[in-house]
This record gives sequence, structure tokens and C-alpha cells, in this order.
Amino acid sequence: MTAEVLLRDACVLIAEDDAEDLFLMQRALRQLQPALRMAAARDGIELFEYLQRCAADTLPGLILVDLNMPRMDGREVLRQLHRDTRYAAVPVVVMSTSVEPEDFRFASEHGARQMLSKPEVFSEMVLRLSVLLKEHLGVDQAGER
Repeated sequence: MTAEVLLRDACVLIAEDDAEDLFLMQRALRQLQPALRMAAARDGIELFEYLQRCAADTLPGLILVDLNMPRMDGREVLRQLHRDTRYAAVPVVVMSTSVEPEDFRFASEHGARQMLSKPEVFSEMVLRLSVLLKEHLGVDQAGER
């Protein structure tokens, strides 16, 4: 099986209510891995609606969550994901504008593998997402596992 086929099997689920931030994340991921599947949710409710439609073998390979979203924010998403064993193997990374130590502590205590501040420069977004793909999906920039 080629790396491109493996990437099509993986999916990154992005929970982000800010259209510009979502666009930049998707653009960076597409630049890094054109074959990578992506799904987007505008809040935690949409995130869980997406997850409920997934079979156990089709869960996302990585979930990126913003903390500050309407209806159900990222903190509640982390609480619910942390309590539900169905999602224990799915790495969750918080990407937020927050730099507050209590947000980093909360994310860590509720199962987030990492919490990163959203970069202001696109090249930094590409770099951070490249590292996440390598760490959590085992894929480098060339698309190899």
C-alpha cells in the first residue's frame, strides 16, 4: 500500500469556529499532505455529530480543537472525549489563541496530547502542523510512514 493510500485512510478532524483559522489550517495541511482527508466542525456539537457517524475503524487519526467555540467549547469537548473510552486512542491537540497556563494545565489534565498557541504567521502554522502529522500520524512531509 502506498503512502498516498494510507493518507487517504487517515483523517484530521478540525474543530474551529473561526473561518480564517480553519482555512489556514486546511491550507497548511493540504500543502504538507495533498492526499490527507480532512473534516471540519464549527463547534463541539458538530465534532461529536461527526464522531458518532464514524465506525471504530474510521475514527480520525488526529483531532485539532480550538478552546473558544460557540455552543460547546473546546473545554467541554476535552471533558467528553476524556470520559469516553471509544476515543481514547485518538490523539487530541488543542490549538488556541490562549497562552494562559491554566488552559494548558486543563488541556493536559483532560487528555490533550498537546496544546499549541495558534501562530500568527502561515509558515509557522505549516511547521507546527508538519510536526503534528509526524508525531501523531507518523507521516513526514514526503508522505512516507
